[in-house]
Amino acid sequence: MSGINFLGSASGLPLEELVSTLVKVERDSKLNRINTTKQTLDSSLSGVGQLKSALSAFQDAIKKLGGNNLNSRVASVTQPTENKTYLEASASNTAVAASFDIKVNQLASGSRLESNDLAYSSADDVISTTDGTLTLSAGTKSFDVEVTAGMTLNQLRQQINAQTDNFGINANIINAGGSVGTKLVLTSDETGAGNDLSISNNNAELDAISTVPTGATAGLTASQLAQDAIIEIDGIVATNSSNTFTNAIQDVSLTVKAITPDGNNAKVDIATDKEAAEENIQNFINNYNVLVDQIADLTKSRTLGADGKTVTAEGGALAADSLPRSIINQLKGILGGVVGESGSELATLYSMGITFNNDGKLEISASSEFGGDSGRVRFDRALNENYDGVAAIFGGDTGLSASLDDFIKQFTEAGGIIASKENSLKTQLDKNTKDLEAANRYIESFEQTLRKRYTALDSLLGSMQNMASTVTSQLASLPGFGTNKSN
Repeated sequence: MSGINFLGSASGLPLEELVSTLVKVERDSKLNRINTTKQTLDSSLSGVGQLKSALSAFQDAIKKLGGNNLNSRVASVTQPTENKTYLEASASNTAVAASFDIKVNQLASGSRLESNDLAYSSADDVISTTDGTLTLSAGTKSFDVEVTAGMTLNQLRQQINAQTDNFGINANIINAGGSVGTKLVLTSDETGAGNDLSISNNNAELDAISTVPTGATAGLTASQLAQDAIIEIDGIVATNSSNTFTNAIQDVSLTVKAITPDGNNAKVDIATDKEAAEENIQNFINNYNVLVDQIADLTKSRTLGADGKTVTAEGGALAADSLPRSIINQLKGILGGVVGESGSELATLYSMGITFNNDGKLEISASSEFGGDSGRVRFDRALNENYDGVAAIFGGDTGLSASLDDFIKQFTEAGGIIASKENSLKTQLDKNTKDLEAANRYIESFEQTLRKRYTALDSLLGSMQNMASTVTSQLASLPGFGTNKSN
């Protein structure tokens, strides 16, 4: 506004200071409340986000204990000799802990075909002067190769290897020379007895590169037949068309890599993975304790000084919110309760050595309580003597993991309790922003109104002062106005 910095110049009164003071008082009364509300809402929104993050981390730790995760088994192999792998093994969660002696007698392999000696003198020999089709098959698989008139042996090799529907046939040429000449060699990846590679044709000119002739004589012979893998499991012979035996030992997979030396077999041990189980359980304990600390920090009350007025420490972002305390109290109830389908021997976390300390946190205590076994002793005994019972406490449809996950999910899932609270806080923040904008508009209008009024007042007072000065001056000029007369 024009002349805003000269308010009061006409009257000589401190009207600029007066207007500034009035505007400041009005601004403080309006904006302090709005800004305080915004700080509270921002803090609450941040606190809710921290709570959700801590719950999600705890939920992730819970899921590692759910289902059949704790039932995992480790399959370890003792090889007959060092620096060579004869056998590999893996076990599913339902495999039974046991040890097995494994002897590998034979590996599964595919078949191999070779052309006759001196059938060809070089890779450039023409295999047929007319068109025809070769059909290559092994087991239930097959594909065709089109042979064109004048095709050479090397071109046939390239054609076979380039076929998009080739199921594992490799064609090679060996230029041996001498009394052998050039040989076409084909190998098949189809293993197992009865899966020998067979080649037929529809043109007798192609009999030299077939095992099933259209004419009189086939030119390809088998130098190796397809065969099964053969192993002995504790003396029991097992065969398989591939080198991977699935469920030869129930719920165990064995892959043979080499024939074991005579009198020196491989050993397979199936055991529970106690190390991984303890790691996941400790991770579960740690994440719960982090959640306890997080909620304690979010809900702590502010601290006052000795005078009872001065704030020495600010309170938590959710100090006035009952939700975090309700969550932790309900979690304690679940963790301290009896777990369904766990059996009578291990029915609670306490029975397997996990207890609450004085701070409300979980621990596996090394100290004895009331003269009994320590938590560590109970925990180790449970893993060593009742591993499946430990898995049952956490896993399955009614285990602790499922119960905790169902409980926490209502807070962390999309559209859940925390998401609704976040949306509510964001809505309030949007309203707060609009309130701030409206307050600023009001204050600007308020200041303009004051300036108009005080500008008019300043002008009026200035005019009155000028008029008074004029009247005083005129009166002073009248004869005898300024002197006292004596009688």
